[in-house]
Amino acid sequence: MEKMQKIANDKNWKALIKPSKVDVKTHDSKSIATITAEPLEKGYGLTIGNSLRRIMLSSIRGSAVTAIQIDGVLHEFSSIKGVREDVTDIVLNVKSLALKSHSEGPKKLILDASGPGEIKANKILENPDIEILNPDFTICNLDEGTKFHMELTVNSGKGYVPANLNKVEDPPLGLIAI
Repeated sequence: MEKMQKIANDKNWKALIKPSKVDVKTHDSKSIATITAEPLEKGYGLTIGNSLRRIMLSSIRGSAVTAIQIDGVLHEFSSIKGVREDVTDIVLNVKSLALKSHSEGPKKLILDASGPGEIKANKILENPDIEILNPDFTICNLDEGTKFHMELTVNSGKGYVPANLNKVEDPPLGLIAI
């Protein structure tokens, strides 16, 4: 009986198509790479791809904005006079910022701008601990004579953290957790 089981196991593993070529191709962007492994058994590509994606999302460290505070704004469902986007759109734009932190712990970034014009991530005042990887990303658009001040809190960690876990006890008025 043991001999038959060993033969069955040997046959299963020896007949399995194993990748003979694994290639990693990096792109101009620092955040994109193409990984090719071939050939694979039918259906294994999707299984391995999803597993790698889940492992990477839960294991790779990163930095993101976890809270913002905009002058004159009490909650994320507000609108700001002279700003074309409402606060909800600004929050979504801020969530798309690509950041790299060079140290541990929460960091503050400040965005001071005045209109008219498009306000891009490169208008955020420099902080030696935080690198903005997409400086040409548009945060909002201001009309003539509009002043805009926003404080951003950046934290580092690994895995996805929902906004309700980023809330602090007794937050200052107008602090919006992301």
